[in-house]
Amino acid sequence: MVNLKSSKLKNKWLRLRGFTLLEMLVVLVLVAFVSTLILQGFSFIFQLRSRFLVQLDDLQQGAIQEHWFRSSTAAIMTDYKGGEHIFKGEEREFSGLTLVALDALMGVPTAFAWQLKYAGGSMVLRYQNSKGEYWEVARWLGEEGYFRYMTRDGEWHNQWPPNFGTAPPQIPRAILFSGQRRQTPITWIVKLAEYDTTRRDYRLDY
Repeated sequence: MVNLKSSKLKNKWLRLRGFTLLEMLVVLVLVAFVSTLILQGFSFIFQLRSRFLVQLDDLQQGAIQEHWFRSSTAAIMTDYKGGEHIFKGEEREFSGLTLVALDALMGVPTAFAWQLKYAGGSMVLRYQNSKGEYWEVARWLGEEGYFRYMTRDGEWHNQWPPNFGTAPPQIPRAILFSGQRRQTPITWIVKLAEYDTTRRDYRLDY
């Protein structure tokens, strides 16, 4: 009877005695290890999110830059014979009239220009508005960048009108821009929407 009572007391003491120091250390080590893994996971997710947001912002900015260039260039129109804004193109600049100027109402013929200017070790793509002011649209390191102009037969030239041939049309068939974004080469080819004939000045009929 004594042995049975003693055995019950011993079992009760064993249930109430709790963790040993070694068991506590093992638990603390495991908790620290798991916490470290969780923190590293959160840090990786945060870095990944930050990189994604940077890339997304860069893509959005690049899309806006390309849209500005394409919309204004595709809407280039001819001027009257002997007009002040007849289209002219060089390797690093072209100018003329557009129906989609960045600083005017759509559909209004507006003088504009796109220019590539090298300054301070970087090439800058600039837009010239109707007031003659230049807006910086893009910038990249180095001197890479040029414009090209396509004739009716599909040949590319580094100036417009071409330096050979007879009676070239007033505007090219397409314009090519070659540059960089984040040191990655980019090429935009824009087909002009208007037919390349000189605009008739109806004011001369009166």
